Amino acid sequence: MILSMADDADGERAPKVTGRAISDIVLNQRYRNQLIGYFEWVSSYDEQRRYQTAVPYVHVPNEALNQWDDWASDGVLERYVEPVFSVEEQQALRDYRAVLNSFCDDTPQTLPPLEQLIGTEPWARLRLAAKKALEIFMHRGILDREVEQFPKH
Repeated sequence: MILSMADDADGERAPKVTGRAISDIVLNQRYRNQLIGYFEWVSSYDEQRRYQTAVPYVHVPNEALNQWDDWASDGVLERYVEPVFSVEEQQALRDYRAVLNSFCDDTPQTLPPLEQLIGTEPWARLRLAAKKALEIFMHRGILDREVEQFPKH
């Protein structure tokens, strides 16, 4: 059984059990969109600052590492394949992972607050790697969350 959200009698959103599973392609399309969102905020100091302001109790530098692990850990990264992830996009993910790993090697285990990291070479390197990945992903842009954009024939 699959949980989804449906309107109840009061017009509120409530969980509903359905028998409809999503395909691997739709699932990867959703992951791909999440990665684009991730690259959007990691690639911009302004977006990082907005994130920190909007959620002051979150340590944004740690969040950059944790979200990457959520969406693109090594085991998951290998499942991001064509047609949803182009060869160029797959390489962009591997390249970003390499920069992220070098960032971790070059910084203390306990990261300083965002404003102390902004302007440092390791954080700038990570931001630029995210920007490059974002540019590659935006060649095809956001994909549909519900409909397969690459149906099997």
